[in-house]
Amino acid sequence: MNIKPIITYSGSGPLFRSLEAHILNAIPLDTCEWRRTLQRPPKLVRLEAQTQPFNAAALEKYKKGEWSIVEHPILHIFVTECNDIDAYKASTRLEIENWLKTLTSFGITDWMILLVETLDTRKTKNLLPRTTVLDKIRLDFATKNDDRCISVLNPAKQKSMESFRCLVQRIRFLMLTSYNRNITKYEELIRTKREKRNHHGWDFLQYFFMQEDLALVFEKLELYTEALIQYDELDAIFSQYVTNSGFGEKHKWLDTFRRPLTSFHGVSLSRRNKFEMRGKIKEESVSILEFRNYLFERQAHLLQQNNDIPGIAKRLLNFLFTTLREVDVIKLDLQEGSLSCWEFVCALEVLQLCEQAMEPNEVDCFQHCAPIWNLAKDKLYELGKLCGLLPGYTPTSAQLHIVVQLSSGIGDIPIDQTPFPDPTPQISQQQRDRSPNRRPKKCATEQLKEALGSNQAFQKLYLELAELAISTYKHVSRLRSARLVGLDLGNFYCALNEPHKAVGFFTDLLRELKAENWYALSSQTLLELANCYRKMGDSLAYTKTCSSISCCQELEMLVRTFYYDEFLKSAKSLKSSLSAQPSLENANFCVLEDHFRICDIDVLNAKSIIQDDYIIVQVKLDSLYPREIVAETLKLSYEVHVTPLIAGEAVQVANLSTHNASTAHTPAPSAKESRLKFALHLDYQQDNNLACASVACGTPKMKQPVRRTSSTKRKLSPSMQSDFSNFVATENLSLKPGINIIELRGKATRVGTWDLKQFCLGISQLQFLSEQIPFKLPTFEITTKPAKAVLDFKTLIAGIVQPMKLIVSGGSFIFPPDAKITLKCTKNMQIRLASSTAVKADIQTPLDINPLTDNNENAAEKFDSVLNVPLPNFKSFEEREIPLEVIADLPGRKVTKLYEHRISLSCPWTRNEFQSRIEFQPAMEATCRLHTCDTQKFLQVIIKGLHGHLFLTEPKVKCDVSGVRLIDLNPAMQEQIEIYKSLTVSYLYEIKVEPLQAEMELALIKVHFSIKYADVDKPQVYRDHGCAFDLVDYITLFNIQAQLEPKELCRIRSVCSLNLKITKVHENPFVDLMYEVVNDQNLWAVCGSSAGVISMKDVDSHSICLDIMPLSTGFLPMPSIRLSKYTAGGKNKTDTHSKADPFPPGQVYNSTKSMQIYVIASVNGEQ
Repeated sequence: MNIKPIITYSGSGPLFRSLEAHILNAIPLDTCEWRRTLQRPPKLVRLEAQTQPFNAAALEKYKKGEWSIVEHPILHIFVTECNDIDAYKASTRLEIENWLKTLTSFGITDWMILLVETLDTRKTKNLLPRTTVLDKIRLDFATKNDDRCISVLNPAKQKSMESFRCLVQRIRFLMLTSYNRNITKYEELIRTKREKRNHHGWDFLQYFFMQEDLALVFEKLELYTEALIQYDELDAIFSQYVTNSGFGEKHKWLDTFRRPLTSFHGVSLSRRNKFEMRGKIKEESVSILEFRNYLFERQAHLLQQNNDIPGIAKRLLNFLFTTLREVDVIKLDLQEGSLSCWEFVCALEVLQLCEQAMEPNEVDCFQHCAPIWNLAKDKLYELGKLCGLLPGYTPTSAQLHIVVQLSSGIGDIPIDQTPFPDPTPQISQQQRDRSPNRRPKKCATEQLKEALGSNQAFQKLYLELAELAISTYKHVSRLRSARLVGLDLGNFYCALNEPHKAVGFFTDLLRELKAENWYALSSQTLLELANCYRKMGDSLAYTKTCSSISCCQELEMLVRTFYYDEFLKSAKSLKSSLSAQPSLENANFCVLEDHFRICDIDVLNAKSIIQDDYIIVQVKLDSLYPREIVAETLKLSYEVHVTPLIAGEAVQVANLSTHNASTAHTPAPSAKESRLKFALHLDYQQDNNLACASVACGTPKMKQPVRRTSSTKRKLSPSMQSDFSNFVATENLSLKPGINIIELRGKATRVGTWDLKQFCLGISQLQFLSEQIPFKLPTFEITTKPAKAVLDFKTLIAGIVQPMKLIVSGGSFIFPPDAKITLKCTKNMQIRLASSTAVKADIQTPLDINPLTDNNENAAEKFDSVLNVPLPNFKSFEEREIPLEVIADLPGRKVTKLYEHRISLSCPWTRNEFQSRIEFQPAMEATCRLHTCDTQKFLQVIIKGLHGHLFLTEPKVKCDVSGVRLIDLNPAMQEQIEIYKSLTVSYLYEIKVEPLQAEMELALIKVHFSIKYADVDKPQVYRDHGCAFDLVDYITLFNIQAQLEPKELCRIRSVCSLNLKITKVHENPFVDLMYEVVNDQNLWAVCGSSAGVISMKDVDSHSICLDIMPLSTGFLPMPSIRLSKYTAGGKNKTDTHSKADPFPPGQVYNSTKSMQIYVIASVNGEQ
């Protein structure tokens, strides 16, 4: 069919025919931009054209509105060779004027005037005309659009390529301009025709050809998408009319398609003459199948031209189902099986086209092809069932007659159809790699005829289609659909008496159904499996399958009990147990969850389980068997508890494992990489307005699509058996249908924290293992807890009875009846049982230890350094607290750290003693201070409370040195004194020593101080505390006297004289003395040297005069005088520097130390 745009010509016909070939060949050589109307996007199109003489009669349809855009001329050209103005005025002008009037009368504005010029260089060499013929034509006919008048040099006589190129470009431009105008007008005509579709007498076929002409124009302009839209609209309108006819609407034109289906050819996508059926449609001699075939062939051709082969496969199923529905609505007379043949041929035709074009990684195309393979397989099965070609059947004479009728209706391959080429060695490797061994060697019609010809050919083709459907479904990750096809294939193998081949398909389907909880379907699949195993003679698999069927609650009770009896009968016939290999499907392992349900598991042991004790576990088990069954063994394994890693450690382990993996494996993607990638998707209309905005997620290639969480793969046999070296078990237990409470026992042999792992139930030779327990299992601990003894106490205070606890934990040790714990204390510390438990103790008192208690206390409550604590009737894992009391002596001197003691414990569960370190804080401390008044000496004893709350009484001081007497200066009648933390109590005594002639013998005086104290909580119990003090340097050697002059009129900032007198009181070996004036710089200023050295050799006293200045008014203390022993340097090699050693406070007495001087202000009022 020639659908090239028409260009008419008028004027000089022979002249235009001489140019026709050049123009028609030059137009399609280049593309041009088509700027469309209504804000449609511009397109690059390639134009073609055909020419014919101008015929005004052909434009009558255009004027009446019954024209076709395919037959309507797109451009009108008037050609003339008139180069003389006079000749133009005489005849040519009138011809052009009449021609334009004719076009105008039909409303046509798409015209062009072509002036072909032949230049004579000899005549026009020296003479230039004022006005050319082209100027006159433009002036007369094209004043507003002079681009429609163009001149060109005659290419037959002169070579001027530029002039001819401009002509071709102008023709292209005017053609596209004409198309803009004509298409808009034609679309309006189609719209008007469509709006009258409900009027009486409206003919769909007339409307069909009108809109198809527009689609053909778009196709010729390579606008395949817009051409496809026209066919889609026609498809929708036709389908709607047929649907409405089923509800009572009557349309006369629809009777054309109500003719019996004697021929049911499928679609032909490789037909050479693609418009053959268009002529039959015009003749109204086509059936609805042929009309539908033509529509789909045209749509498929446009999609193929648009390089959208997957779109053809995507549209096929909708096309088939729509056509079947329309045939059913029209109620046509047809041969049984004819529609199945038609669907089969259509499906295979599209599949052959897709296989030629698609690549193996084109998942989109495979997604649409997979259900088509399945459809072809189902339709072939229907035909085989109709014609008696299924396994186990032989066609009858009636069925052979049906085969002949169907083969006749299918027809032969058309002569003008281009068959698909057979694969030959000349095919490139790239084409061969696309789909090896999957391209049918014969066309769909021949394959169907061959399959209907014999049982073997039918079986071969059916198996091939089924395998292709399964593999394609798997390739696009539609596993559920693949399993359903496998079900059909398994049934076909069973019909072929090949159950060993069907088992694999049934098993895969059963695994998928169980994983997705399709219990009713899985029950039916189990019945099929049982039938296969019975035919194969696989007793173990048959036994396992019968057991599973008897537990299917979706089946009737009669079926369940039958297979339950089969299970018991087959289980007894099993002679030996197979090895437990989880990789074998025929291993004697069964999934426990298919037969029993674990409702609850609880460890009945209250506390930690002792080693070698019994573990008691209660299991609530729901039996799904229809009758009571005896379980020979029931075991529940447990394994060592593994603490799960935290998030950071898990990431590090994952990174480490990925780093150590082989480079041949792809590392697992991170969490960020595994996220789905969403993108914004915008759909625009033809006028560039936004039609829809959405968020899209593309399916990543070479990856599995998103699956439901319930679609995790589940094996029909347990994946693995856990370690049953540690387990609790029971034997020979009868299980009733429903809930059974089972108690399992096992000896705890290993220490640790354990997790219950896997439940195993043995019936005959079968082992039912739990795959996954649906709840969190309890964790229990097996311990061998050691016995221990611990002393528990808080802050201990020395000198006061302090409470303490001995905590004994028995652990798993078995105590003898006479068990006891011995406690030994270090020196100056004693211990006893508390008064409530003292009668139970056996106290041993060594000879060299003196008790600290008073005579008023009970003998059974005495403190001792060794204590035996009996443990009568002490049981394992018992914990007992024994109250004790300890006391430690107060230290006689002031200590800078805690008072440390140790207690050694001897326990019956060990031969070794272990020590416990104990620290005491003193309740109080005693210090002394020596005071001097000229030659008199006084001793001050200071008692300071630290951590105790005590009563003090009866202070005593004693000196055993002869010649020294201590006089008590404290009040005679003194009551007990209460002392507590930070409170001090002082006692004062005068020291009387014999004359100085005995001083060399009394260089050190030892003084003993003792006092009684009692705790405030027990005021009736007093204890003694004593301490010793050493007195040294107690004799006064020098006396210092200071006097300030003038004494009465001492003014501020006036120099005064400070007279010092140092007197020797007792003879001593110190000759050289150094004095220093230690004054406050804010009160006094020494004028001159503030220190000096004097010699007391052969003299008893020495006077010194210093100048000082008061710096403040008021009563100022006398400046302090410090006297030191001076040693001059240089007397030997070791002492090169002089040094001064201060005297102790008891050897120097400053008689004016506490004197104050009154300083008055100066005369001018200076302060």
